[in-house]
Amino acid sequence: MPKKIKAGPMKTVFAGTIFQVKQRRMVFPNGQKKLFEYCVRPDSVTILPFDAKGRLLLIKEYRHGFKRNVWFLPAGRVDKRESPLRAAKRELREETGFGARIFKKVYQKSPSKTLIWNIYIYAAKDLYHAPLSGDEDFPIKVVPTPFKKALKMALDGTIENEFIAFHIIKFAYMLKHGQFKW
Repeated sequence: MPKKIKAGPMKTVFAGTIFQVKQRRMVFPNGQKKLFEYCVRPDSVTILPFDAKGRLLLIKEYRHGFKRNVWFLPAGRVDKRESPLRAAKRELREETGFGARIFKKVYQKSPSKTLIWNIYIYAAKDLYHAPLSGDEDFPIKVVPTPFKKALKMALDGTIENEFIAFHIIKFAYMLKHGQFKW
């Protein structure tokens, strides 16, 4: 039977507003020791909301890193003691001004083994007007977009955020292959 890797405790070496950096020492069967680092952030949600005409509600929002408005989907952090579904409902209302009578989890993903972060992706439809004040620094423009056009934008790089583009592309794939049903 092969020897096991010995993992030390996780120690927080940095705690910021959103991110924490943790370290862990590992001892391998050959005696080699290595220090591993992990970035931890709160879980988040992304919503693919569809209006009565089947258009995807994309948003255009100023992002500091880009120094301009960029295409996005409604998304945000899961607050403490809040379920991912409740966060998705809140974020949709804050960022688009709409609630949805139907929410369905599409999938969940974690970006990597060293970035400890769960992302919950939901589809929403049967929208109704239900604005809720949020914590956005700049106004958000809601742009109802035919899904085929949104998919093209994800594929051609118009939607620059890789996570957002991936969610649209994966959802299109799931629809095409019968892996998602309302």
